[in-house]
Amino acid sequence: MFEFRSLEVVHWDYWQRYALPLDASIITVVGPNGSGKTTLLDALRTLLAIDDREMARDYKTYLRHNGKPVAWLRAVVSNPVDRRGKRAFFPCMDEQVTLACRVRKRGGDWSRDYQIVPGDVPVETLDAGGEWLGVRDYRVRLAGAGLSRAICRVLTLEQGATDKLCQLSPRELLQLVFDVFEDKVVLDDYQRARAEQFDTEKEIAQLQHGLDELHLKLESAKADVRSFDEGQALRRERQRLETEVAPKVELADLRASIDGTRPRLVGLRRAQHERRHALAALQAQDAEATQRRDALQAALARALAEQREAESGFTTARDRARDAESLVKRHDHLVQLQAARGEVDVDALSRGIEQGRQRQAELKFEAHRDRAREGELAAQLAALSGGGRVVEPFERDFRAALDQAGIAHRVLTELVEIIDPQWAVAVEAVLAPYRHLLVLENPRDARRGWALGEAMQYRHFLVADRAPVERATRGSLLEVVRFSADPPAWLPRQLDRIQRVADVEAGHALSKGQDWITAKGYLREHRGGRHIGGRQPHFGAGARQARVADLRAEQATLRERAQAREVELVELGRRLDADQARLLGLDAGQELVTRAAEFADASERLPALAEAAQAAATALEAARAAVAECMARDKADSIAAAERTGRLGGLAHEIEQAGRQMTQERQLLVQRILEFRRRRAQMPPAWRSAAVLRAAREEFESANAVRRELERLDMRLASGGFVEDEGCVALRDKFAADHAGMEAAIGQREAHLHRARRITEDARGAYLNVLRATVRRYRRNLVALGELAGIGVEAEMSELVNDDVALAQAGLTVRFDFDRKGWIGLDDGEASGGQQVMKSLLLLVALLRDEDQPGGFVFIDEPFAHLDVANIEKVGRFLRSTDAQYILTTPITHNINVFEPSDLVLATSKRRPQSTWADPVAILKRDRTADAA
Repeated sequence: MFEFRSLEVVHWDYWQRYALPLDASIITVVGPNGSGKTTLLDALRTLLAIDDREMARDYKTYLRHNGKPVAWLRAVVSNPVDRRGKRAFFPCMDEQVTLACRVRKRGGDWSRDYQIVPGDVPVETLDAGGEWLGVRDYRVRLAGAGLSRAICRVLTLEQGATDKLCQLSPRELLQLVFDVFEDKVVLDDYQRARAEQFDTEKEIAQLQHGLDELHLKLESAKADVRSFDEGQALRRERQRLETEVAPKVELADLRASIDGTRPRLVGLRRAQHERRHALAALQAQDAEATQRRDALQAALARALAEQREAESGFTTARDRARDAESLVKRHDHLVQLQAARGEVDVDALSRGIEQGRQRQAELKFEAHRDRAREGELAAQLAALSGGGRVVEPFERDFRAALDQAGIAHRVLTELVEIIDPQWAVAVEAVLAPYRHLLVLENPRDARRGWALGEAMQYRHFLVADRAPVERATRGSLLEVVRFSADPPAWLPRQLDRIQRVADVEAGHALSKGQDWITAKGYLREHRGGRHIGGRQPHFGAGARQARVADLRAEQATLRERAQAREVELVELGRRLDADQARLLGLDAGQELVTRAAEFADASERLPALAEAAQAAATALEAARAAVAECMARDKADSIAAAERTGRLGGLAHEIEQAGRQMTQERQLLVQRILEFRRRRAQMPPAWRSAAVLRAAREEFESANAVRRELERLDMRLASGGFVEDEGCVALRDKFAADHAGMEAAIGQREAHLHRARRITEDARGAYLNVLRATVRRYRRNLVALGELAGIGVEAEMSELVNDDVALAQAGLTVRFDFDRKGWIGLDDGEASGGQQVMKSLLLLVALLRDEDQPGGFVFIDEPFAHLDVANIEKVGRFLRSTDAQYILTTPITHNINVFEPSDLVLATSKRRPQSTWADPVAILKRDRTADAA
């Protein structure tokens, strides 16, 4: 960093021209208030092109006082070599460099020109020629020589502001550091960019709201256009059907009827001819059959006479043989009874036989009843094994009637499945009244089904309204039931209202209006509580299995009972036969004696009588066969004759009917031909071709179909409420164009916003590293300067994160330790006045210190104000311990210690009232060698 060696001013404020040496480390400018101390510092600032909007006075203010059109500021500065061996004002390689500023009045305003030349060059030489620089280029050259923006920012501090740095808050101090090192400008730019982004987002939100409103208007306009187009299309379609399609279809119908009538007439003629030929042939067959039937009647009469004679002979022979056989069997039976005869109690034996007959009748009745029951059980098992169910007669009859009427239905027991066997009793009890409930597959069959139910007096529900089952309430009876198809709409709600409970105590703990049921089937509802369980199961696969098991058990019981009954019947029959034989054996001997001759004659004649009966039976069989043959032939001829008679009558009637039909068809054909020609003549030629008519018939089957379509279109036009104003199309196009334009604009703004937000946030994140480096640099400067001044310094900064709020709230906390008396803050009220000045100087000089470019200079206005002697000495020692050049100002004071650290004193004085120019500045230079001696 370069330092000043001398300064020359020409026409600056009230100084006409003078030169000042500045070749000292600490320069004190002393003088009364208003004598030009700050004027001198402002001259140096103007020479260095340092401008600040907060400065009370600028260079134009000083040039208005003396009335001269031009002013000069010229300084000779050092041209040091940096660590890399490069001169500060390269390519100037001299030890010293002249910096010059010329201020001239041009066009009513003041302008500045700058020069940088090697060596010590006077004003006259500079004015004669040289390369003049603008303010921007000049500042670039000075920045290359080490005059950074941070130093320029510090050099703009106003009088009295340097000793107030310690009064800043941590956040304000951090902002000052960023401001001095040019970081705050970037942060301010970032905040402005963020504010612009927020404004843009708000504007996009407003535009989006407007887009939504426009979208609603556009959709409404589109709906109006669709309604308008649909109405117009319906009207065009109706006009086309009425004016074009209907006449075409009617003409095509006439043509089709004419084309269909002609083949029908040809068929009628052919059928008439065939019927007449068939009638003649049938009449001939009938005459021949009549002759054959007369001969057959005579043969039948003869066969019947022969049959009567054979029957009479057979009856006589059969009776004689049967009587003889009966006598022989009676004789043998009496012989057996006589052999088995013994001592018997007739009364007891008679009573035993009577009781046995009664028991035998009872057992036979029980057997008949059990066989009927076995048949029922077999039928029920067959139905259950096939997946069906046992159906009551009244339900079977009603379902058969529904099937005959074509009404599809299902019974409720086929839809229900109980998934938790523990609650099967409860579910069966609740659903038992509905086991005969029928549900219709198609609700449109309800009216016909109810009419059948009324006619057959079906006492159970026939339901047409069905609905899907909604999610079951936890713990409800519906939770343990599954339906294979949609049940009646009210049934799931009824099951869902019933809560399952473990016992009556648990149900009693529920709310008063809650229905509940136990697993054993005790139900509580709004009417009270009662037990409804224990009935026969009817629902689900479990009920079917239980029913099958019961039926099989009953079958086994019936078989066991039948076996026991059969054994008892056999034993009873044997006992009755024996008792009957013993009872009958009492009169057998007497009958054998009295009828002995009769029994002997029957035994002798029985073989001959049996042979004669057999011969008569053979003759009777032959006679009957002959009669049967004649009767069969007669019956066949009678049937054939009846058929022929019917066919003859039918053919005659058909011939008569066909004649009348042919006459009617001819008349109708003529009428249709005439009507077709009349309508065809009224139609355009393009509508009358066969292809056009065929296409019309393909579109509509008949004229009735066209009329139905016209009626449908009229109904839609009448009830549709279609928009009729065609201006809706233009309105829709306008809304669509506005919507598309606004949508495109919003898309572009959103794209720009997203890109700007991403770039800004990335830049903020990257710049945080620069801010951290700035704080670390400032902390090192503070610590190093504190070591020079013998003051302990600590600086801590809150963590800088990539967040707007955290960045805005960040601060730099600095603490000082004077004479090892403990750490104090920036402005905590514990520091003395001198310590306040020392803290401010440390904070100030740390802003200027540059490790890469040592040296430099500092302008400080009145640093010793309000300090006692001891504190002035401390400040002086600190200034001497640093390696910078200080240009200090101080008012005339009785404390001479303010001059102690100075190597050069410049004394200013006020301008005399009668003088145009102020007196030159007095110069007092200290000889440090003499002081040491």
